[in-house]
Amino acid sequence: MAAKTKKETAAVAETKETAKKATVKKTREVYLQWYGKEVQLSSITARIEEMWKKEMKRKISELVDLKVYVKPEEGKAHYVINGEITGSIEL
Repeated sequence: MAAKTKKETAAVAETKETAKKATVKKTREVYLQWYGKEVQLSSITARIEEMWKKEMKRKISELVDLKVYVKPEEGKAHYVINGEITGSIEL
């Protein structure tokens, strides 16, 4: 068996390092908890975006500005889309 050259050894080390970096996944989630309930805040925006596409028959590229106001005491998230379309969804 032939000995590996410095170039081959460096290539193997670089491949292992690249594989290590590729497997690291950063997760950032925000949860709202109240009165024994819990909701993942990113799921609220995802539901509003789905409603925008399916119920309102609009393209996601047309959704330029989305503001969400979570009111756990009401059990709702109120939204304003593009500064003019308003509504709410159940939490």
